[in-house]
Amino acid sequence: MSTVDTEQILSEILSIDENNLFLKYIVKRLRDNKYRGWHISQHNRYDLSDVEIILRSIQKVAGTDLFAIPSGDYTRDALLPDEFQDFQTIVNNVNSEIKRGTINSLKKNFFSDLEGMGFLIKEKIRPSKTSRPVLYGRLTTNAVEFIEASSLIEKYKKFTDGIDKLFGSKISELAEMIHLSDYVNDTLSIYEFMFIFSDSSKDLDKIELLDSYRNLKKYEKKKIIELVKKYASPENFDGNKTAQRDFHNWKNQSQQIMGLLKTTVYFEVDQNKFFRLNVSSTGFFQEPTKRNVIPKREYFTYHNVEKRDRFELHHIVPISSARTKEEAKMIDDYRNMIYIYRERHKRISQDEDKNVVLTIDPNKAIFSDFENKDIVKTENEKDALYTKEVIKIEKVASYNVGLLKSIFEF
Repeated sequence: MSTVDTEQILSEILSIDENNLFLKYIVKRLRDNKYRGWHISQHNRYDLSDVEIILRSIQKVAGTDLFAIPSGDYTRDALLPDEFQDFQTIVNNVNSEIKRGTINSLKKNFFSDLEGMGFLIKEKIRPSKTSRPVLYGRLTTNAVEFIEASSLIEKYKKFTDGIDKLFGSKISELAEMIHLSDYVNDTLSIYEFMFIFSDSSKDLDKIELLDSYRNLKKYEKKKIIELVKKYASPENFDGNKTAQRDFHNWKNQSQQIMGLLKTTVYFEVDQNKFFRLNVSSTGFFQEPTKRNVIPKREYFTYHNVEKRDRFELHHIVPISSARTKEEAKMIDDYRNMIYIYRERHKRISQDEDKNVVLTIDPNKAIFSDFENKDIVKTENEKDALYTKEVIKIEKVASYNVGLLKSIFEF
């Protein structure tokens, strides 16, 4: 084990600025065994094109029917038994197009992610009462819609939905968080993602932490990176990988996630070192992005309320529902926003933003799903802040009805 004094390194980080919120946070995070945050397979490196090739290979061989998946490990050149010939053909086809993908990597790594993305269903079936269960897979409706998308933008959106599902809605939440912040036009660095945005904690004001980080001087940020790198070295710790800290592994994982971010409609990524909201032809954030701050200002003017600590602007119909830039503009409207207490906002986000139906009066705002089963209630002037003028409230309610009809045909 190294003789480096890890506690001394953490003290040096804090001493850069004893009152800086980010420094207190990063020291606390480094002490946590879950310091890496967002989890992603260390083995899977793919983009939209790779996923489409794999799904098309499955569709070509099996359509949307079940196909048997072999159990156990196989060598690279192994030949599968006859009952798994469809799977063998899929592996061969994938290999011929992307020059990678073994029997083991396809079923263990790629298929697991495709299942997480909602593109593949796996289930064990017993062919007969006396036989052992066999694992089968089949394409989902979402996979077929992705393959057969009529435009590149629509294909990117379907892929974005899959990636977001794989990450538990974290990507759309990140896009909305930045979209509603003062950093809507900014380029963010790999270290800002790694140190702040990759944190999986729900009860965390990441924009406030970014403010604090950016208040540091350039040489101070450089020193922080050097100290974190010095601290997070595996030889400084006893025990298994969970107990250890590994700066390079952490950074590599963050860059790998950024590699996936650039395949979504939400973000543009430069060399996996910088990212910003996507305003390109395959994104839906409009140009110029300076317009994005206008709806926020319009909300506070329209409702005649002031900003308050621990309150956040909430899109009732979430940004992730948009399929085009036109729909994104309709969603990013002050009439589709309610200023609510942070915990209420997080409750809705944790429910995958399905509380899109608004019932509102001067005293309360209720957010429910289409079946009126999942309900989040807020009380005006307590955990929601909006006008009490009936005419204005009716306009907000009417806008929600029109938006649900346009976006969801509800």
